Amino acid sequence: MAFLTPMAILGGIPSKIPDFPASLVLAILFLAIAITNILIFRGNLSKGHKFKLSIFMIGFSMSRVVTLSLRSAWSFKPTNVDLAIANQVFNAAGVVALYILNLMFCHRLFRARHPSVEHGKRRKLFYGSFAAIYVVIGCTFILVISTTIWSFFTQDQKLQMKFLTIRKVASTILAVIAFLPFLIVPLTLFKPHKGVETSLGIEKRADGGFWLKGLIILVGAFFLAFGAGFRAGVTFTPPRLRINPAWYHSRAAYYVTYFAFEYIVMLWFTIMRVDERFSVYDKDERLGTLKDSSDGTLKREDDGKSEAV
Repeated sequence: MAFLTPMAILGGIPSKIPDFPASLVLAILFLAIAITNILIFRGNLSKGHKFKLSIFMIGFSMSRVVTLSLRSAWSFKPTNVDLAIANQVFNAAGVVALYILNLMFCHRLFRARHPSVEHGKRRKLFYGSFAAIYVVIGCTFILVISTTIWSFFTQDQKLQMKFLTIRKVASTILAVIAFLPFLIVPLTLFKPHKGVETSLGIEKRADGGFWLKGLIILVGAFFLAFGAGFRAGVTFTPPRLRINPAWYHSRAAYYVTYFAFEYIVMLWFTIMRVDERFSVYDKDERLGTLKDSSDGTLKREDDGKSEAV
């Protein structure tokens, strides 16, 4: 049998007012973002340009529509545990997807700015590092979801405290991951570029320079890291009963640090046309552009020139 937690949670137990109208408005806004990106994706396809991350953005926006719809339904049935579980699961799932999206932009920016990572040992290290980050995100996500669901099915206080410890660790990890672009982007832009002078990847095929792309990533990272840091801080605060919540459990804190910040990020990415600025070569074409030479230089196939890496 499932139980609603007696402890205060971020956003609290919803009620018809103000949760239903707030959730409805936000759901419409996210739906508009999803429709806009669908139109952008179809427009790009008609031009022979398939930006796969647009699908990711559409999926995230629709997941937020589902999350807010569940919140609305829960506001009409505040004692319904099934709706509570579903809402909490979608809360956690959506924000993790945005962390991954922003890291994918970091990945593409670094690869385009430093094309030498496509070759030799650098390639394994580069792709292995990002793969490790994604694995950590996946494992953390599974821990968060499993403990969140399990916490609704037990009233054992010792077990609940263990779940809380796991959530503290997980929220810290996710906050660090949300902050990573602030390390990756400066490293990408300020690290000496010793590859070929001609731009590759996103820089050759897309609009805007490297600095603008870095700014796009960092603006998104600011809101994501702020929200992640806030939620991590709430996790580390002393537990409080549901009848005596703190200000940081309020609905305002919940809607702002989750949905308002996420909407700003999605709107920013859409307005800045990430589909045009973060487009990359297909794998075979990209790898065929540069080749390792025996003396450690990278060669351009078009004119046979080489430069030190």
